[in-house]
Amino acid sequence: MALSGRIPAGLDTNKLVPEIFSKDVILAVKSKLVALPFVNHSYEKDLVKGDTLYIPRSQHATATEVTVGTEGVQNDPFTTAITVTINKWYEAPYTVDYMSRHQSQVNLTSTAKEESAYAIAKQMDYDVCYLFAALSDSTGHGTDGSAITDDVLIDAVEELDSADVPEDGRAWILDPSAKADIMCIDKFVRSDYFASDVVPTGGFRKDIYGAPLLITNNLRTNSTGNYGAYLHRDALAAVVQMNPTVDVVEQPLKHQLVINTTVLYGVAEIQDDFGCPILTRLA
Repeated sequence: MALSGRIPAGLDTNKLVPEIFSKDVILAVKSKLVALPFVNHSYEKDLVKGDTLYIPRSQHATATEVTVGTEGVQNDPFTTAITVTINKWYEAPYTVDYMSRHQSQVNLTSTAKEESAYAIAKQMDYDVCYLFAALSDSTGHGTDGSAITDDVLIDAVEELDSADVPEDGRAWILDPSAKADIMCIDKFVRSDYFASDVVPTGGFRKDIYGAPLLITNNLRTNSTGNYGAYLHRDALAAVVQMNPTVDVVEQPLKHQLVINTTVLYGVAEIQDDFGCPILTRLA
């Protein structure tokens, strides 16, 4: 339905009714970035120079019965080191011209800084999530495109328990379709299953079999769903050699300002059996 005409008729054409632009910006929707902060960062302090970090690994020996007069077999306490290659160098530049910066009612520089920094954080988080598919020799739980069931969750817990993975420091990193599937499992939404727990209306328990549930839309895509994971923080490592840095560069001869965030880092799997892929229903 069209608006009624104005009286006098020339109010619009003679610019007597202004068009007002808001100073507030509707920022683009951002994914929850949960993987990068979760995984192991403790090795970053060891990389001062160079483009490769080697992380030594110990290995267990098997005790043997003593035989008098026979020397025992000597064991090597170390095995092949883990290699973390610093090979991911990303940037996210934005440009604002001087005229627009002075004439715009919106703080263009501030918005550009925020969006540039987020683009870098999202890429770093995705590179961690990309490694989920290779955990546990790429043996996943569940079926791509199918709902996650309680049996899928229990099988994943059993796998890590069988590998002697510490219970502290585990988490589920899944997508919204997985969260919806879990909300269909009574034990996670009904308070009468565990009298000591309080289940908020419309929500579910604070953890899933002792580990927090972290939801993100930044997972690696499978055919229909995504590759989520049930993992310990020591399954993967992120080594940031050059922290995200926002550079604001004036270019007066080009009459513009460049806002650019850069980062240099590497990610790697360091304990294959400390996690397993969870195949989700919908990407």
